[in-house]
Amino acid sequence: MNPKIAYLEISPRQTGKTTRLIGLANQLKSEGVTVIFVTPLADSIRVQMPGVIVLADAEAPPAGIDLSDAVWFYDEFDWLSSTKIRAGAYYATTAKKVRKLGVDTPENDLLLKLIELNGLHFEKHFWFFGLRPDDWFEEGRAMHSPEQFRALFLGEFLS
Repeated sequence: MNPKIAYLEISPRQTGKTTRLIGLANQLKSEGVTVIFVTPLADSIRVQMPGVIVLADAEAPPAGIDLSDAVWFYDEFDWLSSTKIRAGAYYATTAKKVRKLGVDTPENDLLLKLIELNGLHFEKHFWFFGLRPDDWFEEGRAMHSPEQFRALFLGEFLS
């Protein structure tokens, strides 16, 4: 049986993924749920999540806490080494790379597996300022390969 996940988002950089996950995690915590939030930004966001167990990548939860009913959040899951598929978990990321159809499959790629488990559905958000050329966008294009730009700035993950 495949576990049902609660939320899956694959969006470009700087589109509010972490902010959305923090809001969802804080809401569940306010309802009395044990929440574990795994993120590469652990040190900088702990203060925004009082009572939530915030972990860096591959960091273990504190000993002595009952985790049997905990809800897990994985922020930037495609960049973490410790992401696990868990029933009821929340996942958000900017794709680390563009996958190649026929090479990358749900059997060998976590992002594609999560999409499969979520009935081929996921959230995708873009910037509030649109796609107009500006320094940030142009700088991103100049500093990254075309494939990296497609993944990081356009939110693409399949070719």
